[in-house]
Amino acid sequence: MQVSRKLFVAGAAALASAPLAATAQTQTTVRFADQIGSEVDYAAIWVAESLGYFKQAGITIHRDTYSNGPECLLHFANGEEDAMVGGFAPFIEAAARGTKFVMVMSVTKNNAPLVGPKEMDGYPSLNGKTVGSPGIGTVQDAILTYSQSKFNISFKRVFAKVTSFVPMMQNKEIDAFISWEPAAATAISQDSSLHYIAQNPPIPNAESLELIFSPQFVEQKKDVVRGFVKATLKGIDYIKSHSNADVAKIVAAKMNSNNIAMVETALKSVGLTDPHLDMPSCRILLKTLADSGKVPKEIAADPDGFIKHFLDYSFL
Repeated sequence: MQVSRKLFVAGAAALASAPLAATAQTQTTVRFADQIGSEVDYAAIWVAESLGYFKQAGITIHRDTYSNGPECLLHFANGEEDAMVGGFAPFIEAAARGTKFVMVMSVTKNNAPLVGPKEMDGYPSLNGKTVGSPGIGTVQDAILTYSQSKFNISFKRVFAKVTSFVPMMQNKEIDAFISWEPAAATAISQDSSLHYIAQNPPIPNAESLELIFSPQFVEQKKDVVRGFVKATLKGIDYIKSHSNADVAKIVAAKMNSNNIAMVETALKSVGLTDPHLDMPSCRILLKTLADSGKVPKEIAADPDGFIKHFLDYSFL
């Protein structure tokens, strides 16, 4: 009787541990590209990772960080990445050049804070100045282009990494800069002479960042893509139901930062809870890209039709 009981307990223990073992064996690694100093931008993803939602979906994120979206896309197009989050503008330009991808959801709106000295206020104050930009092809640079026509202003651009903007400001190489978060909030926290010239772009609810997967990965691992999107949606639900302070703690930990107040400030620059593209702003940005010669004019004539070629909401 005693032997039978021992066998029963041993068997029960083995059954109890089986799901954990199965989970560990079925974890799929997703090679994921993002940009330097961008943890606030993709807060839904990092919140979901921190809370274990990806692990529950059988996914491990292998993160590769690049200087900006266009650089990410080069590695993505070369087959080095399975997925990435990047800006609407570089995705449109890449699609126009023939790069293939499947866009499954939006992760961020706005996310183009303009920073400079406190005597500058609003986009019109850029007229005649030198402005730092994170690079040709970034959505932030597209916002600068749009602002020139909207406010009838002109200025000189200087391209650099977002982490270089503060020393460039201090060395008088630039008068202001546009960036993504939390790079902008970090700069303001480091230099008391700086502030947000404009914390949000001059396009309402401006589409900023989306999640894409390679067509090959989608074809071979649809369940993994679906699990990745569902985990991210759980991250969005957490952001919706919790305070900025709660979200900031998680994001700050991802950044290895103790400056939770700075992250809270940065979170005010971004919209993180709508997984669908904001089409009115997409049309404006696409027209801006066409008018500046970044994409063919005919694309701007039917922006919705062009976007439908690569947008797939079925995973939502």
